[in-house]
Amino acid sequence: MPDINPISTNQICLGVITPDCAASFAASRFDLVGNGAPSFRVVLVPKSRPLVRNPLFVFVPPVVLLALGFSLISQPGAFAPQHELVAQAINERRANQQPAQMLPLAKFHQTRLATNQGGSDFVLVNKQRPLQPLNYKPVNLREIKSSKQLDNSRGLELSDQAATALERLAAEMSAAGAGKLFVNSAFRSFDYQQDLFKSKTAQYGLAGALIRSAKAGHSEHQTGLAVDVSVPAQGCAIMQCFGDTVGGKWLAANSWKYGFIIRYEEDTTSTTGYTYEPWHLRFVGVQLATQYSKSGMKTLEDFWGYPAAEFYLEEIDSSTNN
Repeated sequence: MPDINPISTNQICLGVITPDCAASFAASRFDLVGNGAPSFRVVLVPKSRPLVRNPLFVFVPPVVLLALGFSLISQPGAFAPQHELVAQAINERRANQQPAQMLPLAKFHQTRLATNQGGSDFVLVNKQRPLQPLNYKPVNLREIKSSKQLDNSRGLELSDQAATALERLAAEMSAAGAGKLFVNSAFRSFDYQQDLFKSKTAQYGLAGALIRSAKAGHSEHQTGLAVDVSVPAQGCAIMQCFGDTVGGKWLAANSWKYGFIIRYEEDTTSTTGYTYEPWHLRFVGVQLATQYSKSGMKTLEDFWGYPAAEFYLEEIDSSTNN
Protein backbone atom coordinates (compact mmCIF):
# COMPACT_ATOMS: atom_id res chain seq x y z
CA MET A 1 0.00 0.00 0.00
CA PRO A 2 1.58 3.34 -0.99
CA ASP A 3 2.17 5.85 1.74
CA ILE A 4 0.43 9.21 1.50
CA ASN A 5 1.83 12.29 3.08
CA PRO A 6 0.10 12.97 6.35
CA ILE A 7 -2.76 15.48 6.16
CA SER A 8 -2.43 18.20 8.70
CA THR A 9 -5.07 18.94 11.30
CA ASN A 10 -5.59 22.39 9.85
CA GLN A 11 -6.37 20.95 6.44
CA ILE A 12 -9.01 18.66 7.92
CA CYS A 13 -10.64 21.37 10.02
CA LEU A 14 -10.73 23.83 7.14
CA GLY A 15 -12.26 21.29 4.80
CA VAL A 16 -9.37 21.38 2.35
CA ILE A 17 -9.73 17.68 1.59
CA THR A 18 -10.70 17.25 -2.05
CA PRO A 19 -13.89 15.31 -2.94
CA ASP A 20 -11.90 12.35 -4.19
CA CYS A 21 -9.94 12.14 -0.97
CA ALA A 22 -13.11 12.68 1.10
CA ALA A 23 -14.57 9.50 -0.39
CA SER A 24 -11.59 7.51 0.77
CA PHE A 25 -11.23 9.26 4.12
CA ALA A 26 -13.68 6.84 5.72
CA ALA A 27 -11.25 4.05 4.97
CA SER A 28 -8.29 5.83 6.53
CA ARG A 29 -6.39 4.62 9.54
CA PHE A 30 -5.61 6.81 12.46
CA ASP A 31 -2.09 6.09 13.59
CA LEU A 32 0.34 7.52 16.00
CA VAL A 33 3.71 8.60 14.73
CA GLY A 34 6.76 7.70 16.60
CA ASN A 35 6.77 10.86 18.67
CA GLY A 36 3.08 10.34 19.68
CA ALA A 37 1.67 13.04 17.41
CA PRO A 38 -1.48 12.07 15.47
CA SER A 39 -1.28 11.53 11.74
CA PHE A 40 -3.47 9.98 9.06
CA ARG A 41 -2.71 7.33 6.52
CA VAL A 42 -5.24 7.50 3.73
CA VAL A 43 -6.17 4.33 1.86
CA LEU A 44 -6.94 4.93 -1.79
CA VAL A 45 -10.32 3.55 -2.90
CA PRO A 46 -11.05 3.01 -6.59
CA LYS A 47 -13.65 5.34 -8.07
CA SER A 48 -17.12 3.82 -8.57
CA ARG A 49 -18.46 3.21 -12.03
CA PRO A 50 -20.94 5.91 -13.22
CA LEU A 51 -24.60 4.80 -13.37
CA VAL A 52 -25.75 4.12 -16.92
CA ARG A 53 -29.53 4.49 -17.41
CA ASN A 54 -31.42 2.34 -19.89
CA PRO A 55 -33.18 4.63 -22.39
CA LEU A 56 -36.27 2.37 -22.26
CA PHE A 57 -36.91 3.31 -18.63
CA VAL A 58 -36.64 7.00 -19.49
CA PHE A 59 -38.85 7.27 -22.59
CA VAL A 60 -41.34 4.35 -22.46
CA PRO A 61 -43.41 5.31 -19.33
CA PRO A 62 -44.34 8.82 -20.60
CA VAL A 63 -45.33 7.35 -23.96
CA VAL A 64 -47.58 4.72 -22.28
CA LEU A 65 -49.27 7.33 -20.04
CA LEU A 66 -49.82 9.61 -23.01
CA ALA A 67 -51.48 6.78 -24.95
CA LEU A 68 -53.76 5.96 -22.01
CA GLY A 69 -54.74 9.62 -21.70
CA PHE A 70 -55.71 9.83 -25.38
CA SER A 71 -57.77 6.62 -25.10
CA LEU A 72 -59.73 8.01 -22.13
CA ILE A 73 -60.53 11.41 -23.58
CA SER A 74 -61.54 9.82 -26.88
CA GLN A 75 -64.41 7.92 -25.18
CA PRO A 76 -67.91 9.20 -26.05
CA GLY A 77 -69.23 11.59 -23.40
CA ALA A 78 -65.90 11.88 -21.66
CA PHE A 79 -66.44 15.60 -21.08
CA ALA A 80 -70.21 15.49 -20.66
CA PRO A 81 -71.58 16.93 -17.40
CA GLN A 82 -72.03 14.27 -14.76
CA HIS A 83 -75.72 15.05 -14.23
CA GLU A 84 -76.37 14.39 -17.92
CA LEU A 85 -74.79 10.95 -17.67
CA VAL A 86 -76.94 10.16 -14.63
CA ALA A 87 -80.06 11.38 -16.42
CA GLN A 88 -79.18 9.24 -19.42
CA ALA A 89 -78.88 6.14 -17.22
CA ILE A 90 -82.24 6.87 -15.58
CA ASN A 91 -83.95 7.33 -18.93
CA GLU A 92 -82.51 4.07 -20.25
CA ARG A 93 -83.79 2.19 -17.20
CA ARG A 94 -87.24 3.73 -17.59
CA ALA A 95 -87.26 2.84 -21.27
CA ASN A 96 -86.54 -0.78 -20.46
CA GLN A 97 -89.15 -0.70 -17.70
CA GLN A 98 -86.96 -3.01 -15.63
CA PRO A 99 -86.08 -1.28 -12.37
CA ALA A 100 -83.29 -2.80 -10.38
CA GLN A 101 -84.59 -5.43 -7.98
CA MET A 102 -83.40 -5.46 -4.38
CA LEU A 103 -82.94 -8.99 -3.15
CA PRO A 104 -84.35 -9.74 0.30
CA LEU A 105 -81.68 -9.79 2.97
CA ALA A 106 -82.80 -13.33 3.82
CA LYS A 107 -81.12 -14.41 0.57
CA PHE A 108 -77.73 -13.48 1.93
CA HIS A 109 -76.40 -16.18 4.18
CA GLN A 110 -73.89 -13.96 5.93
CA THR A 111 -76.56 -11.39 6.83
CA ARG A 112 -78.91 -14.10 8.06
CA LEU A 113 -76.20 -15.27 10.44
CA ALA A 114 -76.51 -11.89 12.17
CA THR A 115 -79.91 -12.98 13.47
CA ASN A 116 -78.00 -15.10 15.98
CA GLN A 117 -76.02 -12.17 17.40
CA GLY A 118 -77.43 -10.20 20.31
CA GLY A 119 -75.48 -7.10 19.30
CA SER A 120 -76.92 -7.05 15.77
CA ASP A 121 -79.93 -5.00 14.71
CA PHE A 122 -81.06 -8.11 12.84
CA VAL A 123 -81.13 -10.41 15.87
CA LEU A 124 -84.19 -12.64 16.03
CA VAL A 125 -85.39 -13.40 19.55
CA ASN A 126 -88.46 -15.50 20.26
CA LYS A 127 -89.66 -18.42 22.38
CA GLN A 128 -87.39 -20.84 20.57
CA ARG A 129 -84.43 -18.52 19.95
CA PRO A 130 -83.04 -17.26 23.27
CA LEU A 131 -80.30 -14.67 23.54
CA GLN A 132 -76.75 -15.95 23.95
CA PRO A 133 -75.87 -15.64 26.74
CA LEU A 134 -79.25 -15.59 28.47
CA ASN A 135 -78.24 -12.59 30.59
CA TYR A 136 -77.06 -10.61 27.54
CA LYS A 137 -76.88 -6.84 27.96
CA PRO A 138 -76.12 -4.29 25.20
CA VAL A 139 -72.91 -2.32 25.60
CA ASN A 140 -74.20 0.90 23.99
CA LEU A 141 -77.28 1.69 26.06
CA ARG A 142 -78.17 5.33 26.61
CA GLU A 143 -81.12 7.24 27.98
CA ILE A 144 -83.71 8.34 25.43
CA LYS A 145 -83.80 12.14 25.25
CA SER A 146 -87.05 13.78 26.26
CA SER A 147 -88.30 16.70 24.18
CA LYS A 148 -91.46 18.59 23.29
CA GLN A 149 -92.32 15.69 20.99
CA LEU A 150 -91.17 12.77 23.17
CA ASP A 151 -91.83 12.06 26.85
CA ASN A 152 -89.27 9.82 28.52
CA SER A 153 -89.90 11.04 32.05
CA ARG A 154 -89.14 7.53 33.32
CA GLY A 155 -85.54 7.83 32.14
CA LEU A 156 -85.63 4.59 30.12
CA GLU A 157 -82.80 3.38 27.89
CA LEU A 158 -82.30 1.88 24.45
CA SER A 159 -79.28 0.98 22.36
CA ASP A 160 -77.83 4.19 20.94
CA GLN A 161 -78.97 3.62 17.35
CA ALA A 162 -82.50 2.71 18.41
CA ALA A 163 -82.75 5.71 20.77
CA THR A 164 -81.61 8.09 18.03
CA ALA A 165 -84.12 6.63 15.58
CA LEU A 166 -86.96 6.89 18.12
CA GLU A 167 -86.16 10.55 18.77
CA ARG A 168 -86.36 11.29 15.03
CA LEU A 169 -89.56 9.29 14.69
CA ALA A 170 -91.22 11.19 17.56
CA ALA A 171 -90.27 14.54 16.04
CA GLU A 172 -91.79 13.63 12.67
CA MET A 173 -94.85 12.10 14.31
CA SER A 174 -95.52 15.31 16.22
CA ALA A 175 -94.94 17.43 13.11
CA ALA A 176 -97.51 15.30 11.29
CA GLY A 177 -100.05 16.04 14.01
CA ALA A 178 -100.23 12.40 15.15
CA GLY A 179 -99.51 13.16 18.80
CA LYS A 180 -96.75 13.27 21.39
CA LEU A 181 -95.11 9.93 22.04
CA PHE A 182 -94.66 8.52 25.53
CA VAL A 183 -92.10 5.80 26.34
CA ASN A 184 -93.78 3.15 28.49
CA SER A 185 -91.04 0.52 28.43
CA ALA A 186 -87.67 0.10 26.74
CA PHE A 187 -84.59 -1.92 27.73
CA ARG A 188 -85.20 -4.57 30.39
CA SER A 189 -82.45 -6.52 32.06
CA PHE A 190 -82.52 -10.29 32.53
CA ASP A 191 -83.42 -9.89 36.20
CA TYR A 192 -86.15 -7.34 35.49
CA GLN A 193 -87.72 -9.57 32.84
CA GLN A 194 -87.59 -12.54 35.18
CA ASP A 195 -89.52 -10.63 37.86
CA LEU A 196 -91.97 -9.31 35.26
CA PHE A 197 -92.80 -12.80 33.99
CA LYS A 198 -93.42 -13.97 37.55
CA SER A 199 -95.75 -11.02 38.06
CA LYS A 200 -97.69 -11.79 34.86
CA THR A 201 -97.96 -15.42 35.88
CA ALA A 202 -99.46 -14.43 39.23
CA GLN A 203 -101.86 -12.07 37.46
CA TYR A 204 -102.98 -14.18 34.49
CA GLY A 205 -101.82 -17.69 35.29
CA LEU A 206 -99.05 -19.45 33.37
CA ALA A 207 -101.02 -19.87 30.14
CA GLY A 208 -102.03 -16.20 30.17
CA ALA A 209 -98.51 -15.03 30.97
CA LEU A 210 -96.99 -17.04 28.12
CA ILE A 211 -98.90 -15.05 25.46
CA ARG A 212 -98.39 -11.67 27.16
CA SER A 213 -94.80 -11.71 28.35
CA ALA A 214 -91.50 -13.36 27.51
CA LYS A 215 -89.33 -15.39 29.79
CA ALA A 216 -86.00 -13.85 30.74
CA GLY A 217 -83.48 -14.36 27.95
CA HIS A 218 -86.25 -14.57 25.33
CA SER A 219 -87.42 -10.94 25.40
CA GLU A 220 -86.81 -8.41 22.64
CA HIS A 221 -86.66 -5.72 25.30
CA GLN A 222 -83.46 -7.31 26.59
CA THR A 223 -81.76 -6.56 23.27
CA GLY A 224 -82.16 -2.81 23.78
CA LEU A 225 -83.90 -2.63 20.39
CA ALA A 226 -87.57 -2.84 21.46
CA VAL A 227 -89.74 -0.11 22.94
CA ASP A 228 -93.37 0.10 24.06
CA VAL A 229 -94.99 3.47 23.33
CA SER A 230 -98.31 5.25 23.64
CA VAL A 231 -99.94 8.64 23.09
CA PRO A 232 -101.56 9.45 26.45
CA ALA A 233 -103.75 12.18 24.98
CA GLN A 234 -105.41 9.60 22.71
CA GLY A 235 -105.94 6.86 25.31
CA CYS A 236 -105.61 3.10 24.84
CA ALA A 237 -102.12 3.03 26.34
CA ILE A 238 -100.65 -0.49 26.08
CA MET A 239 -103.99 -1.77 24.79
CA GLN A 240 -104.89 -3.29 21.44
CA CYS A 241 -107.21 -0.37 20.69
CA PHE A 242 -104.07 1.79 20.41
CA GLY A 243 -103.86 0.48 16.86
CA ASP A 244 -107.09 2.37 16.06
CA THR A 245 -105.88 5.74 17.38
CA VAL A 246 -104.34 8.45 15.22
CA GLY A 247 -100.93 7.78 16.74
CA GLY A 248 -101.23 4.01 16.38
CA LYS A 249 -102.20 4.28 12.71
CA TRP A 250 -99.37 6.71 12.00
CA LEU A 251 -96.83 4.34 13.56
CA ALA A 252 -98.16 1.37 11.58
CA ALA A 253 -97.85 3.36 8.34
CA ASN A 254 -94.60 5.26 8.93
CA SER A 255 -92.39 3.62 11.57
CA TRP A 256 -90.46 1.67 8.91
CA LYS A 257 -89.04 4.96 7.58
CA TYR A 258 -87.08 5.28 10.81
CA GLY A 259 -86.00 1.63 11.09
CA PHE A 260 -88.87 0.28 13.22
CA ILE A 261 -91.52 -2.37 12.61
CA ILE A 262 -94.66 -3.38 14.50
CA ARG A 263 -93.27 -6.66 15.77
CA TYR A 264 -96.47 -8.38 16.88
CA GLU A 265 -99.20 -7.68 14.34
CA GLU A 266 -102.75 -8.95 14.26
CA ASP A 267 -103.36 -12.64 13.59
CA THR A 268 -99.71 -13.64 13.97
CA THR A 269 -99.88 -15.36 17.38
CA SER A 270 -99.43 -18.78 15.80
CA THR A 271 -96.04 -17.61 14.52
CA THR A 272 -94.74 -15.19 17.14
CA GLY A 273 -96.40 -16.71 20.21
CA TYR A 274 -97.75 -13.33 21.34
CA THR A 275 -101.02 -11.48 20.95
CA TYR A 276 -101.43 -8.31 18.90
CA GLU A 277 -99.30 -5.45 20.31
CA PRO A 278 -99.60 -2.29 18.19
CA TRP A 279 -97.54 -0.41 20.80
CA HIS A 280 -94.47 -2.66 20.55
CA LEU A 281 -91.87 -1.23 18.16
CA ARG A 282 -88.77 -3.18 17.22
CA PHE A 283 -85.75 -1.44 15.70
CA VAL A 284 -84.15 -3.38 12.82
CA GLY A 285 -82.54 -0.52 10.86
CA VAL A 286 -83.91 1.44 7.93
CA GLN A 287 -82.64 -0.98 5.28
CA LEU A 288 -84.32 -4.03 6.73
CA ALA A 289 -87.47 -2.16 7.81
CA THR A 290 -87.88 -0.85 4.26
CA GLN A 291 -87.57 -4.32 2.73
CA TYR A 292 -89.81 -5.78 5.42
CA SER A 293 -92.51 -3.22 4.68
CA LYS A 294 -92.32 -3.84 0.93
CA SER A 295 -92.38 -7.61 1.37
CA GLY A 296 -95.85 -7.57 2.89
CA MET A 297 -94.78 -10.08 5.52
CA LYS A 298 -96.10 -9.78 9.07
CA THR A 299 -93.41 -11.49 11.14
CA LEU A 300 -89.62 -11.58 11.28
CA GLU A 301 -89.83 -15.36 11.46
CA ASP A 302 -91.41 -15.47 8.00
CA PHE A 303 -89.11 -12.80 6.63
CA TRP A 304 -85.95 -14.60 7.68
CA GLY A 305 -87.33 -18.03 6.87
CA TYR A 306 -87.34 -19.39 10.41
CA PRO A 307 -90.00 -21.74 11.80
CA ALA A 308 -92.92 -20.48 13.84
CA ALA A 309 -92.29 -20.11 17.57
CA GLU A 310 -95.71 -20.13 19.17
CA PHE A 311 -94.49 -22.24 22.08
CA TYR A 312 -91.31 -22.66 24.09
CA LEU A 313 -89.45 -25.86 23.33
CA GLU A 314 -90.01 -27.09 26.87
CA GLU A 315 -93.77 -26.63 26.38
CA ILE A 316 -93.63 -28.77 23.25
CA ASP A 317 -91.55 -31.43 25.00
CA SER A 318 -93.91 -31.48 27.95
CA SER A 319 -97.02 -31.86 25.81
CA THR A 320 -95.34 -34.58 23.74
CA ASN A 321 -94.31 -36.55 26.82
CA ASN A 322 -97.79 -36.32 28.25
